[in-house]
Amino acid sequence: MSVTMKAMPLVASMLGNKLGVKVVIGSSDTACTNGDTIFLPPLPIDNEGVLYPLVSGFIDHEAAHIRHTDLGVLTGMRLTPVEKYLWNAIEDWRVEHEIIKRYPGCREHFIWLIRHFFLKDTAEEKAGENDSPAFSVLNYVLLTLRSWDVPELVRNCELEANIMQKYWPGLRSSIDAIMRDIPARCRSTQDSLDFAQNILRLIEQEATESPVLSPSITVQDNSERPQQEPQKGGVQQPLQELLQATEEEMPPSMGKQLSDMISGQCSPKQRKGMSVAVTGKLSTTELPDTLIMEAQAISRALRTKLQGLLQSQILRRSSPSRHGKLCGHGLYRIAVHDPRLFMKNEAVTGIDTAVHILLDISGSMTSRIELAGAACYSVALALAAIPGISVGVSAFPADYKEDVAATVYPLLRHGKCIANSFAAEAHGSTPLTEALWWVLGMLSTRPEHRKVIFVVTDGYPDDPETAKDTITVAQRMGMNVLGIGIDAPAISSIIPCAETITDIRELTPAIFRLLQQPLLEKGDNSCQQ
Repeated sequence: MSVTMKAMPLVASMLGNKLGVKVVIGSSDTACTNGDTIFLPPLPIDNEGVLYPLVSGFIDHEAAHIRHTDLGVLTGMRLTPVEKYLWNAIEDWRVEHEIIKRYPGCREHFIWLIRHFFLKDTAEEKAGENDSPAFSVLNYVLLTLRSWDVPELVRNCELEANIMQKYWPGLRSSIDAIMRDIPARCRSTQDSLDFAQNILRLIEQEATESPVLSPSITVQDNSERPQQEPQKGGVQQPLQELLQATEEEMPPSMGKQLSDMISGQCSPKQRKGMSVAVTGKLSTTELPDTLIMEAQAISRALRTKLQGLLQSQILRRSSPSRHGKLCGHGLYRIAVHDPRLFMKNEAVTGIDTAVHILLDISGSMTSRIELAGAACYSVALALAAIPGISVGVSAFPADYKEDVAATVYPLLRHGKCIANSFAAEAHGSTPLTEALWWVLGMLSTRPEHRKVIFVVTDGYPDDPETAKDTITVAQRMGMNVLGIGIDAPAISSIIPCAETITDIRELTPAIFRLLQQPLLEKGDNSCQQ
């Protein structure tokens, strides 16, 4: 598995982006959704066990509901627990198949989940595991739906059907008659509800017509048919008990089981997890004119030095051609009837780099915020003017949100024109770990060969250890993480490849020293001090 695929927070964030849903990592202790956003607890950097497929499956499953379940259908309705269970089982199957139509890769995740939840124990252990044989009706409906994708579950279906046959002959065939139309006719949330209610009516009808069980017949005794004569003062008929069961007595849905397993594996007691920032809002203003003029002058000087440094990266290759400048030492080709008597020059650009600047605007930056903003503006101007380099700038933290761990705000998106809007009010803490994960996710989708992250900060992040771990992940992914400390020598303890400045005039030599290696060397993201 690649380094990227092992980075759990990054995978979860990117998967949500791919499916077109919001995934917030680290702001909740449990895996859940509010119908619009998927929330995950802090995730370990990597996991060699089942957490990766559980998280991937959970995101796919909940994304399917967010995209394809119309909760408005249930508005004003008071579904009974049995009715809700049947609807949820059918709707789960429907929305998963809907999302597979657009994202076929989800199928593999769903099949893994089905096998994990329904085949991990023997069929004999799973069949009739509830206290009442009536739950075999619910199990049969659920397993039948899932067996359409995983045929190995047919045996489990038969075991549940055998229990139904002992107590309610004919009920299975009636349920089958309804369910066989689901693949072709269940196309909406309302359809799922209609099918669920049709099955519920069968259960209610059977409960009315079936006799009461004798107290001498225990629910575990499946070897004989229950007595057919109602017993005065006897045990209530199992289907009646099922219809009156509370939601807590219902079997947990697959979504609930997924949530519990993910939350258990991501417990803070077991391991420290990582959170990922999300895009927020931020009020920005223009830098002062005097500072802008100084920043532009510094930018020109930096651009000149970098262009001289990168001159060797622009190669001019000459090759034999039918057109171009006549090549005197190639005239021998006439004797061998080779028409390539000319030389053609080709320019090959070898930079191909994406640079993203991450600006710390935490409260401690108050006295340095203009210097930091001007530094980012200078570097962005210089780099954007060099062919082959794409530059972006983001500030963190952005606005505060209750339901997210941290936020970032793109001051300059890659490929966009640079505007003078790099001044912002310093506020909040320093969630560097969360902001770095956001940048990793964004850069990992960029087409450039090289990826460089510049962190502009004045000191320690909220969690230095997780920040170091995240920088290690970035390096393993082939990205360079560089640091500019604003009057903060301690930055080198967090980011090994770092320089400290106290004045914007120190920026050019500092950036020049930091960029020499990542721009000139291929396949090496180490830092030699």
